[in-house]
Amino acid sequence: MNIIKEIGIATLINAILVNENVRPAMLVQPADYKEAKGTDKKTLTIVNGIKKIFPELVSSDNYNTYQGTIISKKSYDNKFISLDEMGKILGYPCYKGFEKINRENMLATISIIVSYNNIEKQLIANVCKDKRTLKKFNLIAAKAYEVLTDKKYANILQGIKINKVYVEVEKSIPTQFIINKLMTNKKISTEEKDEISNILANFEFSDNLYDYEFQYNNKIHKGILLNILLNNKYDILSPFYPIQYYPTQQKEVDEIKNNLENALIEVLNKTKTKPKPKKY
Repeated sequence: MNIIKEIGIATLINAILVNENVRPAMLVQPADYKEAKGTDKKTLTIVNGIKKIFPELVSSDNYNTYQGTIISKKSYDNKFISLDEMGKILGYPCYKGFEKINRENMLATISIIVSYNNIEKQLIANVCKDKRTLKKFNLIAAKAYEVLTDKKYANILQGIKINKVYVEVEKSIPTQFIINKLMTNKKISTEEKDEISNILANFEFSDNLYDYEFQYNNKIHKGILLNILLNNKYDILSPFYPIQYYPTQQKEVDEIKNNLENALIEVLNKTKTKPKPKKY
């Protein structure tokens, strides 16, 4: 069995970290594979693959509120798990107060990244109010590197050379922050434009909209963007996620989304303003 091909390198590395108590648990999310439950084919294959390599690890699916299959050394079945509690279970240094965090302020996303064979993969990403827990992230990264470069995992990693494990800090720009700037006609920074692109990608729009060059001084373009951002913040379909639970509706949603994208691009193109000629 080619375990890397079967479960993925990032999943395998995280499983090693759980097995070595570098982090207490990891999450396998069916939505990442366009599935809904831990018993669905791809998710179950990944979970079984992890447990085959590390028999001490157990999987938990029967808990509220379900976010994916928890892989750890103890069961969390038949428990209620809040967002804060899930962060604690997964070993996130900034888990406290996650549910009450003010998302209208500028935040920080602190990530632990593994670098191997000229490839980089994110292992942990945690939205934090500030950088006060940075030392904890650095300790996790140092322990992770020590474990992943241990000779006993050479065969499991199948010749993959771990170059480094490091911490990366990025601004986490709340949707409301961008909304406020658009409403007050403030200049949208490159970072904020990148976040808008991320939001468009989360809607699973194609590159035609993802890469679209919006005119931020164009009132119609701005209105369309505000509508997209508000829908991102107040997602009407969120009570039905993961939408994969409803395969028939999933097809309908995809068709509506494609039609919406085409209509948006048509409006954007027809309302583009030509740049004013430069005066010399």
